[in-house]
Amino acid sequence: MKGHKKKAAKKSTRNRKLMRGILLLAIIGVIGGVLIKLGYYERLTDNIMSNAEANRLISYLGINDYEYTDRLGSSFTVKAAKELAEAAGVSEDQITGAWKHWPGFIPITKRQFQSVYDMLIEQLELDRLYRTSLYIYDIDSANDKEINGILYEVISTSSGDYYMEKNYGLSVSYIGMVADFYVSNNEIILCLGESSDTITVYNAYVDKVLEEGGNQLLLTYISGGTQKFAVSKNYSVEEKMSGCLCDLALSNDGVTAISDHTAELKSAKVTSLADGVLTIEGYEEPVYLSDVFNVYKVKGTIKAMQSAGTLIGYDQVSLYIKDGLLEAALITEDIASKNIRVLISDNNYTTYYHNTVLITSDTDFTVTFGENVTEYSANEILTFREELANGNARIASKEEDGKITINSIERQSGNPSYRGTIELSRTDQGILIVNDLSVEDYLYGVVPSEMPVSYEMEALKAQAICARAYAYRQMESDTYSQYGAHLDDSIYSQVYNNVEEDDRAIYAVDDTYGVVPCYDNQVIEAFFFSTSCGTTSNNSAVWGGVQEPYLLDTMETELNDIANLSNEASFQNFIDGYLGNGFIEAEEPFFRWEVHMTKEEMQQTINSNLYDRIEAMSENIKVKNAKGLFEKKAISGIGDLQSIEVSKRGDSGIIEEVLITGSEETVLVIGQTNARALFCPKDVTIKKQDGSVVTGWTSLPSAYYYIDLTDGYTLRGGGFGHGVGMSQNGANDMAKMGYSARDIIEHYYTSVELKDMYELMGR
Repeated sequence: MKGHKKKAAKKSTRNRKLMRGILLLAIIGVIGGVLIKLGYYERLTDNIMSNAEANRLISYLGINDYEYTDRLGSSFTVKAAKELAEAAGVSEDQITGAWKHWPGFIPITKRQFQSVYDMLIEQLELDRLYRTSLYIYDIDSANDKEINGILYEVISTSSGDYYMEKNYGLSVSYIGMVADFYVSNNEIILCLGESSDTITVYNAYVDKVLEEGGNQLLLTYISGGTQKFAVSKNYSVEEKMSGCLCDLALSNDGVTAISDHTAELKSAKVTSLADGVLTIEGYEEPVYLSDVFNVYKVKGTIKAMQSAGTLIGYDQVSLYIKDGLLEAALITEDIASKNIRVLISDNNYTTYYHNTVLITSDTDFTVTFGENVTEYSANEILTFREELANGNARIASKEEDGKITINSIERQSGNPSYRGTIELSRTDQGILIVNDLSVEDYLYGVVPSEMPVSYEMEALKAQAICARAYAYRQMESDTYSQYGAHLDDSIYSQVYNNVEEDDRAIYAVDDTYGVVPCYDNQVIEAFFFSTSCGTTSNNSAVWGGVQEPYLLDTMETELNDIANLSNEASFQNFIDGYLGNGFIEAEEPFFRWEVHMTKEEMQQTINSNLYDRIEAMSENIKVKNAKGLFEKKAISGIGDLQSIEVSKRGDSGIIEEVLITGSEETVLVIGQTNARALFCPKDVTIKKQDGSVVTGWTSLPSAYYYIDLTDGYTLRGGGFGHGVGMSQNGANDMAKMGYSARDIIEHYYTSVELKDMYELMGR
C-alpha cells in the first residue's frame, strides 16, 4: 500500500509542476502578447544586430579568414563577435569589453556591434573605411548608377557625391540634415542616423539673406547647385553678408557660424591649367587646386561650377588663394568665347527644310522681325510658317540661361531645347533653322550626344577637346555657308542636342575650356569613332586625300606601335587572336564580331545593294569592261556569285579594295564605306564577342574583317566605326587605367600639343 501511496504522491507532484509550468507559459504568453501589442518587442528586436546585416558590413573589412554564416532571421551573437576577433587577429578583450563573460548565444545590439566595428577599422588600419558626418544636399534616385550589376543611388553631400546601394537606400528625410555614416571609399554603406556634429561647408557663395516665417535663410551656391540653409535661432546673419564667399558651419540646428573670405579675394588672370596646376599672371610660383575648389559666375545669372578650366578666357577673375592652393574663384565678367552657327535638321535628319516650326521658351522671350521686337511669355507656343514671307525671324530668351524649345522637332530626348538664339529663314524648299550660340555652349549639347555621360570623366574631357577641334575646323570652312551656318547637327558634322545636356558633360567642357589639339601650331582634324579592333588607321587609307602626320596606322596597345597588317594571312591571325596582345579594348563587345551568310544570301545581298551603292558613290564602284579595265558603269547586279577577294588592305588591316566576280559582271569595290554597306544584308544578325547580337543594321560595324569560306560566307571582324583618330571606348578604357585626357589625346593623335583655341583665333 505504501508503494501505491508513494506513486500517487509523485504523480500528484508531477501534475502540480506541469500545471505550474503551463500556467507560467500562459502568463509569459499573455505578457508577451501585451508587449507585442504595446510595441515593446519590436523595439527590442529592432535594437538587435541581425546576422545578415553584420556580415554585409564585415565584408567591407576584407578579413580573409572570417566565415560568413547567414541564417534567415538569426542575430549576431557574442560567440560570432569572438570568432570575428580571432579571424581579424584582435584580442577578445578589445572586442567584448563589459560583455566578455556573457554566454555565446546572447545577441548583441546594434550599438555594441558599432563599437566592435569602429575598433576593427582602427586596428586593421583601414583608411578606405571610416565613420564620418555629412550634410545631405540631395538624393538622386531617378538616375541610378549601375556598378557590376548592382544599382546605386547618387547621394550629393557636403563632401562630394557618394554612392549607396539602392537596397539600402537613404531616406529622403535626411535631405537638408547632418547624419553619421560608415563610408568605404566613395560608397556609403550604412546610415547611423542624425548627427550631433557640426560640419563645415567650405567656399560657398551666399547670394542673399532671406526671411521666411520669421526665420533667416541663406540662398547659397555650392557644389554646382543652389541650397537654402536655415540659420540657427541662436545665430543672426546681417544683410551685408549677401554676395560673400565664405565657409559655413552647419548643424541640425542650422548655420551656426560664418567665415567671410570676400576681403581676401585678389584679381588676376589665369593663363593655363594642366594636371591641377594653374599659371596665374603676377604669381611666380605655380598655384595648385584645392580639394574643395568651387568657382562662381556672379555676373548676370549666378552659376556654381567646380571646373577650374572655366577660369581661362577671362581678363580678370577674383581668386581666393590660401597656402598656395586656389580655394575658390568668382567670375565677374563675360567670357571670351566665339559663336558658332548650327544648321538644325528635321526629325529624321533627312533634310534641313521644315514646313512648319513651333517654338517656345522656358523663360520670357522675344521675336525680332527686322527692327520690330515682340515679347512673349514663358511657355507660350508660336507657329512660324507664312509669317516668314516678310523676312527672317530671330528668337531669343530674355534670361541668360533661358532655352528655346522647338516643339516641331523630335529627338532622342524629346523636343530639343537650345541655348543662344534661333534664327528662321524661308526658302522655296521650306524654313531653315540656325542656332547661333557660343562654342562652349554648343559643346554642352555635343558631348552627351556623341559619348555616353556614364563614361569616365577623363574620357568625356577628351571627347570635349576633340569636339572643340572639329568645331574650330568647321568655323574656318565654307561647307555650310550656303545655309548661313558653320555645320549641322547630324552625323555629317557631329551630333548635337540629340541627347539632353548633362552635368558631367558640362563639367568636361568647362574643365577643358578652349583646349584644342594642334600639330605644327594648327588645329588638327580630330576624328573619332566608337571602338577599335586593336588598330587605328591613317586618314588617307580610309578617305583618300593628303595623309595627316598625326593620324597613323597604330596597334592599339599602351605602347602604340606602328601596325603592319596589310598581308591577308597576318590580318586573319590578328582577328583570330594569334597575333598581338595587350590590346586596350580587348574586353569591349565590339572588339570582335561576326556575320554569317550562305552563298545564296551573300549573292542576294550584293545584288540588292549594288545599285544603291553605285548611285551613292559611283567613283568607288567600278565595273570591268571588255578590255579588262575598270570603269564607272550603272549595273544592278553581278549575276551568280563566283568569288569575293580582299584585293587590298591598309597597314591597319582595314579593307581598301574588294574584288567581286560574278557570272555577268566583275566589280571592284573601293573604300571602307562601300565595304561595309555592300555586304550588309537587310536582315543581318551581327554577333558580338560577348555573345550578344544586334539586328537591323544597314552597314557592317567596320571594314576590319576577312571572309571565311569554310561554311558559306562568314565575315569575321572587329571594331565599330571608321577607325581614324580616337576610339571612344578606348578613351574610356584608358581613363579607367588612370590616364588623363591629355594622355588620351596624345595617345591617339601622334605628336600633337594642346593649345588655347581662342588665343589661336585672336580673342
